[in-house]
Amino acid sequence: MGVIIIMDGSISRSIRLQEAMAAASIISLLAIFFLSFLTISALAGTETGEFCPTCPDWTDLDGWLAKKDAYERAQMNGQQGNSQTTVQINGQTSITPATAKVAPIQEEYSQPGLITNPSSLSVNGDQVAANQVILDVRSGPDYLAGHIPQARNLYWKNLQKDGILDPSTAKEALQQAGVKESDRLLVYGDSDEGAYFVFWALKYLGQENVSLVDGGADAAFAAGLAFTTNAPSPLPSNYTVRIVPWLLVTPDNLESMLEQSDIGVLDARDFFEYGQSRLGNESICLSLDKLYENYKIKDARTLEDLFDRRLEKSGTVVVYGTPQAYSLFYSLRLMGYNATLLEGDWWKETKWAVSNIK
Repeated sequence: MGVIIIMDGSISRSIRLQEAMAAASIISLLAIFFLSFLTISALAGTETGEFCPTCPDWTDLDGWLAKKDAYERAQMNGQQGNSQTTVQINGQTSITPATAKVAPIQEEYSQPGLITNPSSLSVNGDQVAANQVILDVRSGPDYLAGHIPQARNLYWKNLQKDGILDPSTAKEALQQAGVKESDRLLVYGDSDEGAYFVFWALKYLGQENVSLVDGGADAAFAAGLAFTTNAPSPLPSNYTVRIVPWLLVTPDNLESMLEQSDIGVLDARDFFEYGQSRLGNESICLSLDKLYENYKIKDARTLEDLFDRRLEKSGTVVVYGTPQAYSLFYSLRLMGYNATLLEGDWWKETKWAVSNIK
């Protein structure tokens, strides 16, 4: 009986050993498969390991866009000459002509008249250019607590009805503020979207000459501008709106907009909201933290890099995701892009809405 027990123990240990070896083999195969999957993903979806310009890396979209831009520049340069040099793209060596010319980096905003440096304002506030009207678009209490001398109060929400621009309401507010169509408007606000909304609204209503104080009231005060509590009393005007239809995307023109071959679509919301729902699969998230810092817009070089990697300069750009979209619209216009704005969230009920929430 003792021999049988020993033999049974040996057989049992042998079986367990075989089972363990089989399990180890399965785990090894799974590990190899997993590592292969990670390697393939890291190589941007190509079989050769080269950068793939049509395989976005959604975990690092900015990094992927930068590599895509370098790849496309290398490809373009490769078609312009035979003299060659080498560049590195995503760890891969690419050949480009030594004589190829790279477009110069833009050092100034394309439309500098749309932005006013607060340090350029008169410290005493008594030097206002002819036909220039300063509009403080903050709330009444904030305005009365202290504002740029000679500034008139035009609370930005007084141009709206139910949270969106209402042309007739805006017309009345502009008339009460004594604004004329020929005025050169200098607009500033708080740290919210007010000034950027007013910029878009005025452009849509047909006002031609509008500039924003970069950084708003806080930046003007920090620049040494002496604020006052004296409020001017302008005479009412006979302001007339001249609506520019293409600056607003509506349910009636959205389809025709999206059918354009050179259209670009930017979502101004953060990546979390963009991930939940977006306007079509071609839309790209560009949140404001990439465009603004401490409520002041970033330099032209940074904006050019962000936009150039996402858009065609000659095309039309639809921006959506209000209220953040107002700031994005302004930055695009500042850099010379043909931007139009979709106000509100009615697009979520259209056939172009893409939702990841079931």
